[in-house]
Amino acid sequence: MEYADFDLEDFLKDASFKHWVYAPTPETDAFWRQFLHRYPEKQQLVDNARMVLRSIDDAVMQDYPDEEQVGRMFRTIQERIQPAPVRRIPINWRWLAAASLLLGLGLWVYQKNRLPTQYEQLIDQSATALLEKSNPSDRPLTVRLPDRSTVLLQPNSRISFARHFGQQSKREVYLTGEAFFQVTKNPDKPFFVYADELVTKVLGTSFWIKAVEAGKQVVVQVKTGKVSVFARTDSRANAMRANRELEGVVLTPNQQLAFSRDEVRMKKSLVAEPEPIQAQSFAFKDTPVSRIFSTLEEAYGIDIVYDEELLGNCLLTASLTDEPLFDKLTLLCKGIEGHYEVVDAQIVITAKGCQ
Repeated sequence: MEYADFDLEDFLKDASFKHWVYAPTPETDAFWRQFLHRYPEKQQLVDNARMVLRSIDDAVMQDYPDEEQVGRMFRTIQERIQPAPVRRIPINWRWLAAASLLLGLGLWVYQKNRLPTQYEQLIDQSATALLEKSNPSDRPLTVRLPDRSTVLLQPNSRISFARHFGQQSKREVYLTGEAFFQVTKNPDKPFFVYADELVTKVLGTSFWIKAVEAGKQVVVQVKTGKVSVFARTDSRANAMRANRELEGVVLTPNQQLAFSRDEVRMKKSLVAEPEPIQAQSFAFKDTPVSRIFSTLEEAYGIDIVYDEELLGNCLLTASLTDEPLFDKLTLLCKGIEGHYEVVDAQIVITAKGCQ
């Protein structure tokens, strides 16, 4: 392999390169100056390799193992860490030092070449100093923000926010992972959550955001109130951030928006299991279907679309207290010989009608 094809690991293993780093001569200096003049794109890689080598103890690097020695070294270490009740095997500290060196180099190369996540890019671009809260545990962590808003931070999730949060004209939080927000209402200072590709804007409400780095989707789900969601790359994003009104895709309780990373597409729908947002009685006796549907709309905050003229004469008797919403709808549709479907976060009822 020629030096033009070398990567960082190749340079670190090459004896001639190491000799130039540790004991340069006029001849080696001339050779590498000529090489970099011919391949200027390798300058950064060469500089990185030299920095790594110079940071390593000279005593270890004098016996830096070649590829065959590395293989033998790891096999030997593997054998020596097996239980040995009969005799004690002396440890070759130079080999262990070399193994640690290889592991450290591998981690350094990974960190150096890893692209920053969108969360890291966002916090790097912030014009204000930020505080970060993380949850490395296996249980949810409650984070209380200075404006009395709370964030239920799920395991392996992080948020960042301004050190002087709430003192600016807007409240901004950066999220990676999953969290449930309960935002203190303040129309004069809108609340923004930046989660990967999406921006969620609220005035005061509660909602979930799921933005796991390895996931295929970013999902926003509303529990109470209203939120607006738009893509950071939207040409109107700056205007929507500055406007006091809720623009973009507006979500209400039991609605969600899913952004597909593969398809770069947003889809609005209902959550998988809608929950009542206000108490209602679901016991009906000879009740017009229109009144039953109105009761469900008020209880769940979801629009139910149907032909009022066609179903105007339908009367039903039912007790639907404990069933989830979609089970309620299934039972009601059986009573009117119809069916339902979810279309754009609405429930559409289709039926033949009643005589």
